[in-house]
Amino acid sequence: MENYLEDLLTQLIDEAKELKETANSEFEKGKLIGYYDAISKILNQAEAFGINLPAKWIKYNPEDLL
Repeated sequence: MENYLEDLLTQLIDEAKELKETANSEFEKGKLIGYYDAISKILNQAEAFGINLPAKWIKYNPEDLL
């Protein structure tokens, strides 16, 4: 499960960072907020259920995407 979440977070964060650099329309900015929301929930739920994630994700601040 940890490998799945690590891979999922990596993909979502990479996509969000790319979108942040190119977001011009209100739609793209809204999509970025959706990434933020999903990433935040995944990180919070992993912590709540005691799922071990690598330190880089435990210390990651999703607000950096906004």
